[in-house]
Amino acid sequence: MHQKAKEPENVAYETLKEITVEKYQDRIPSIFGENVENVITQIDTQDKKIALTFDACIGVPNAYDAELIEFLIEEEIPATLFIGGEWIEFYEEEFMDLASNSLFEIANHGYDHKPLSVNGQSAYGIAGTENAEEVFDEIYYNQKLISDLTGEAPQYFRSGTAFYDEVAVEMANELGLDVVNYNKLGDAGATFTKNQIVANLLEARPGDLYLFHMNHPESDIAAGVKEGVLELKAQGFQFVQLQEMDEQLRE
Repeated sequence: MHQKAKEPENVAYETLKEITVEKYQDRIPSIFGENVENVITQIDTQDKKIALTFDACIGVPNAYDAELIEFLIEEEIPATLFIGGEWIEFYEEEFMDLASNSLFEIANHGYDHKPLSVNGQSAYGIAGTENAEEVFDEIYYNQKLISDLTGEAPQYFRSGTAFYDEVAVEMANELGLDVVNYNKLGDAGATFTKNQIVANLLEARPGDLYLFHMNHPESDIAAGVKEGVLELKAQGFQFVQLQEMDEQLRE
């Protein structure tokens, strides 16, 4: 069963950083990957409920899938959006619109979109955080950015690439965040075709947790999600935010 994250003490950024880094800087991890202890991957339910989560990675021109988001709004599909700090800074106006829409739950996708490691491990050719200090900044700088802009601190965190070591996961938990991955890879890093995305969605089972991207408008994600989600709605599936299923989230 997933162990709930703590609520961090209300202390200044640098003080909290010093306390946290001192506690974890000498820890040596034994595992690095997507399936790490205390990382949420699914919902424990027999009801026809699934969670759609969407990552917004580093902000670059045309890296906002407005068609996808507009579909979710038009069809009133709740979703959890894991937003990266650099994306927020590039698309602050769009971010504030998303954060003000009750359909969307805002979650933390790290500031620099790095794999979360206390010793510099990499994933998919992307260099990870080098040490406990960088782990803290990757998590908490974005946490503070989102909190300052919206007045609300995210409850959930997913790293860039969704890779972690167990020490970094423990750090995230201590900082008040539950770490969330997935059990259904919705678009395979925006590489799936429309038909692959639709087929993947139509394999949905109660409690599935999907990972998609909302920063690839050039991809087939919007087209595939539209068709697949409408079919699932017709089959009686409900779409949920993570927070409303919080007590049923599982590794």
